[in-house]
Amino acid sequence: SADYVPPYTIFDVGGNKYRIVTAIHYNRRKVYIRHVLTHAEYDRWSVAYRRTKR
Repeated sequence: SADYVPPYTIFDVGGNKYRIVTAIHYNRRKVYIRHVLTHAEYDRWSVAYRRTKR
């Protein structure tokens, strides 16, 4: 499955054990992989990401 967390699309893979954080540019037809994280790493990353967005 995937979730959109602007500006990233987060894909759940490996039975929800891993997250792939991507930036999708539809007009360029490109997908940029920003991070490949375990579930625990993603939890820490998402907290830090939310802090910097304010």
